Amino acid sequence: MQEPAFRSFLSGRLSAGSVDSYVAYCGRVRRDLGVDLDADDLSEPALSNLSLRLAQSGAPPATVRNCLSALRSYAEFRRRAAAPGAEPPSAPAGRAMRITAEQRAAWKANTAAGPFNLWLDGQVRDVRGAFDLGRLYDLAERYGLHKRDEYARLNPGQQRMNLGNLLRRVVPASVYEAAADPVPEVEIVPEPPAAPMAAPGPLGAASVNELLALYGQIMDELRERGVVRTGNSPVGDYGELLFARAFGWTLEGNSSAGHDAVDADGLRYQIKARRLQTAKGSRQLSAIRRLEERTFDHVAAVLLDGNFKVLRAIIIPYAVVRSGARRREHTNSWLFMLEDRVWKIPGVRDVTAELAVAQAAI
Repeated sequence: MQEPAFRSFLSGRLSAGSVDSYVAYCGRVRRDLGVDLDADDLSEPALSNLSLRLAQSGAPPATVRNCLSALRSYAEFRRRAAAPGAEPPSAPAGRAMRITAEQRAAWKANTAAGPFNLWLDGQVRDVRGAFDLGRLYDLAERYGLHKRDEYARLNPGQQRMNLGNLLRRVVPASVYEAAADPVPEVEIVPEPPAAPMAAPGPLGAASVNELLALYGQIMDELRERGVVRTGNSPVGDYGELLFARAFGWTLEGNSSAGHDAVDADGLRYQIKARRLQTAKGSRQLSAIRRLEERTFDHVAAVLLDGNFKVLRAIIIPYAVVRSGARRREHTNSWLFMLEDRVWKIPGVRDVTAELAVAQAAI
């Protein structure tokens, strides 16, 4: 690990405390998993697999997310260092950054390695792990902070600090404590179809994941023989379990409520799950009832492969669902297609990594 150069790369983006934390998280991955950060694959699929290995080793979910964020930064550091004619990474261009004593004290009092800053860092990075100023302003505006014109004269580092301090005051603690580092645009690549597995012996001794994999193969065979027409159940219940385990939501017992779970702030979630039997399987979610009545605040959806492995997961605000759903008159319901483009809509949240960690812990 090229620690001095990596620290220099991070210093133009993060506070000293955050730099120390990122280096420590990378060091943990190197020690615990035996990863050579300068030689091993750090592509998105490889990073997703590393996050699963960390979860399986017993690392807490928050630690897994933080390690993943640090590894993304190291991957970006490697890419820039390897670029033809690359200069040593440096701070973003712009006006010299002037930090007042009060601002410096605020950063020290609220350590950059804390839940809020780790959550914010995950919100404002693009798919390559690079700081994206546009994402920061989009996030600020979702919380009523309209500062684009006022802060345009400042360099990116100063803008990030000022907006971060303002966001800390208005973002509910439950948002960043529940997901310290939500990761944008993470996709876990499905593994090749597994070889048919033998029955695991007494079913009581099998793990949940072994039972689901066996169930998926049984349903596929029954469909091939014409015994059943679909293989979806128990997809819905499993999706609800994954989201509840990942975020600590309380599942509703009343199926007529119009939502399936509630978080600590009272926000309501309708949970959808879709098992893709092939790579090109339909992404259409099950019917949404009473959409006009707004019986939920978000749709939480997960795509599973044929063996019930998490492929992608997302949390979608009601407004996005309402604008993208199409009405089916004869069933008095609404349909929503979970295409890849949905992950790019402002306001949605990619939670693939969180659900994959929850699945590994079941």
